[in-house]
Amino acid sequence: MSMPPPSNFQPPPGYQPYGGQPVQQGNSGMAIAAMVLSLVGLIPCFWVFQLPGLLGLIFGFVGLGQTKDDRRRGRGMAIAGIVVGGILVLLCAVVWIAIAVDPDHCIEFGSSNVCRD
Repeated sequence: MSMPPPSNFQPPPGYQPYGGQPVQQGNSGMAIAAMVLSLVGLIPCFWVFQLPGLLGLIFGFVGLGQTKDDRRRGRGMAIAGIVVGGILVLLCAVVWIAIAVDPDHCIEFGSSNVCRD
């Protein structure tokens, strides 16, 4: 059986006393949310109103700020959320502008046209 060290025990020279290393926090939750929401925006049912892409864009900027000082990981996920979310929001805006500007409200699908009155 080993005996516990005496209360005035000093570590041998050259060794640091037990204290614990600075702990790096895990991934940024906002960065993860940005990437997931932006990828959810790729699902066709969200193409009309791009709410997941917009939230992914917002959460991406927040996550980018959280990962700026390297205390948290996930900077790449935040950037991916910003890029994918931004592209989806821009494409959605372009489609809505094209529909609003079209005077005869016709949509062309290949060789057929669908017009509404």
